[in-house]
Amino acid sequence: MRWCRCLLAVTAMAVACAARAATPLAASAVPPVEAGWESYDEEGGCIGGSRCGDQGDALRIPLEDAAVWGVRFHAGDDVGESRGGRLRVRIDNTPIAPEIDVADAGELYELPVEGRRGRFLIIETRADEEVVVEDIAIRYAGLKAPRAHRQWKAYPEESGCIGGERCQAQGRLLRVPLASAPIWGIRFRANDDVGPRTRAHLRVRIDHHTLARDLDVAKVGQNYDLMVEGFRGRYLIFEAIANDEVVVEDIEVQYSGLRDPLEKGKK
Repeated sequence: MRWCRCLLAVTAMAVACAARAATPLAASAVPPVEAGWESYDEEGGCIGGSRCGDQGDALRIPLEDAAVWGVRFHAGDDVGESRGGRLRVRIDNTPIAPEIDVADAGELYELPVEGRRGRFLIIETRADEEVVVEDIAIRYAGLKAPRAHRQWKAYPEESGCIGGERCQAQGRLLRVPLASAPIWGIRFRANDDVGPRTRAHLRVRIDHHTLARDLDVAKVGQNYDLMVEGFRGRYLIFEAIANDEVVVEDIEVQYSGLRDPLEKGKK
């Protein structure tokens, strides 16, 4: 009997200690008061499976230079005849949700994150099945400039082929004049589908500030998203750094405080 009472007492003490140890962890998971949701309406789409495989098996969303406290999105598996869509969500290589069994009709998923920083939020399929992901939002604390105050500006006239023998007339550099406003992101598409060689490499910078030192450009093409920490510059520069042609197109720059030139004279 004494042995049982001792065992019960030890168990009760262990439970009490565990409960006290868990309290700081639970408190640390509470987002700061200033944490707010930022919408990513321009992201999302159908990924994975035979019907959406051309869009890839994952969404890679560049993250802001701020702590992430939550991720939410709507996902559904109502594409095609088969069902069984599953997703994994991670920040860089750290899983946020190792596996989500996606509801056929769609469901809103909200995932807590304990103040983690990273380069990309990655939402990827875990089965050979199509999944539609949309209404993505990320909860940040310490964000320097709200994304709602930003806008993307396209530069379709600045596309071109640079480097190598077939594009040497255009030189090795593509210079895009920038607006006088803080810059928060660069996105573009590049491919190496010119000529027989496939060893194109690309460097991206704003003036003398390097954003990407060496991008190994795929022959079939790839979309690139680069983060910028709100600084200004005169030119966005794409530079072919190998003796091979590179096609750069679909260039967009994300600004904050961008003004319409026609509004300068307005009061």
